[in-house]
Amino acid sequence: MKIALVGHHLPLAEGTATGRAFWALGEGLVAEGHDVIGWAWRPEPPAPGESLPTWCEWRPVPPSSWVLTKARALVRPRHEVGRTAWRVPEDFVGVADESVSWPAVAHAPHNVVTFHYLTALDGPAVGRRPTPKDRQDLRFERRAAARATAVLAYSERVAAAAAPERAVVVPIAQPLPTEALAPVDEPVAAMLADWRWAPNQVALGRLLAEWPDVRARVPGARLLLGGRYLEAARVGTIAGVELVGEVPAVADLLARSAVLAFPCPPSSGPKVKVLDALCNGVPAVTTPAGVEGLDLGPMLEGRVAGAWVTDTAGFRDALVAALSDPGRRAELGGSGRAAVARAHAPVPAARARVAALRRLFPSEIAADG
Repeated sequence: MKIALVGHHLPLAEGTATGRAFWALGEGLVAEGHDVIGWAWRPEPPAPGESLPTWCEWRPVPPSSWVLTKARALVRPRHEVGRTAWRVPEDFVGVADESVSWPAVAHAPHNVVTFHYLTALDGPAVGRRPTPKDRQDLRFERRAAARATAVLAYSERVAAAAAPERAVVVPIAQPLPTEALAPVDEPVAAMLADWRWAPNQVALGRLLAEWPDVRARVPGARLLLGGRYLEAARVGTIAGVELVGEVPAVADLLARSAVLAFPCPPSSGPKVKVLDALCNGVPAVTTPAGVEGLDLGPMLEGRVAGAWVTDTAGFRDALVAALSDPGRRAELGGSGRAAVARAHAPVPAARARVAALRRLFPSEIAADG
C-alpha cells in the first residue's frame, strides 16, 4: 500500500508522546514493505542529534501574519497547515497522524483523519468551561470528522463521540525497547508527564493528596516526578517526593521506578505514559481512563495485563498494594510488556492500520503495489 503520513510532531523514537507514535507507525509500515512518505510540519527544526527516519521530511508551514491567521480561523479553524504546497501523491492514501494535520491531506481523494482524543470529552473531564481555544478546536474536530473520507480513532469512546456511524478503532503504535528494564524492588512510584496538559495536572493533584497516607502505610516509599514543564505543576516540597524534571529518555526515569502511579481523570484516548511504562516492563496503577484504548486483555479482580485499574476512591489502596508487593509487580510488568508487543508494537499496529484502510478503501488504491 502507498501511504502518505502527515504529523505535527517529529517522528522520533525518543520524541514527544505523539511523535513516538508517529515514528512507530511509520517504521512498522516500512518494515511490512509498504511505500511510505511522511511530512512533519512543526515550526521548530529537529534539534542537533535528532535524526528523522528516511521516510519523513521536516518542513514548517510558511509564516503568516497574526491578523491573517486569525481571520482565516474564523472561517476554517486550525487549517493553517492546509496552506502549504505539500501534496499527497495521486496514488497514495493521505493519513493525518493526528487531527490537526488533516487539512494537509484533505485535498487527497482518499484522506484519513486520526483522533487521539477529543476536546469535547477532555474539557468536562477536568471540569473546565470551554475556552476560546477549546471552541475553535471543537469546531475543527467536528469539521474534520464530517468531511474526511475516513475517520480513525484510538479508542472506542473517542470513535463513538467523533463519528459514531463510521469511525474505525485502531491501536496506537508504540516503540518497543529490545529488553524490559530490570524490576525495582524498592517501593518507588513515578509519574511522568507533559505538565502543561490539564488532565495531567488534575492527576498530579489527586496523587499528591493521597501520597502522605501512602507513605505512612509503605515505609520508605518515594515518588519521582518527571517530564517537561514540571515548574507549571508548582509542587513545592513534600516528604518522599523528588522532582526529577525533564529526562533525556523516558526509560531513564522508569529504570528507577517500581510502578507508574497515574490517577487519570476521565480524559479521552490512550495515555502514552502508561504504554511507555508497560513496554519497559514497569506496571501501572491507574484508573479506567488510564488504560482507555489499550489492548491489555480482560479485567480480572481489578487488574489487566500490566496494570492495577481502580476508581479514584480506590486508588490509594491499589497504590499501597502495588508498592508492597514486588512479586506481583514483576508478574504484571511481564504481562503488560507482552500485551503491548502483541498489539501496539510497530509491526502489529501497522498491520491493524493497513487492515482498516483496506476496509475503508476497498479499491485498487488500497491494494499492494
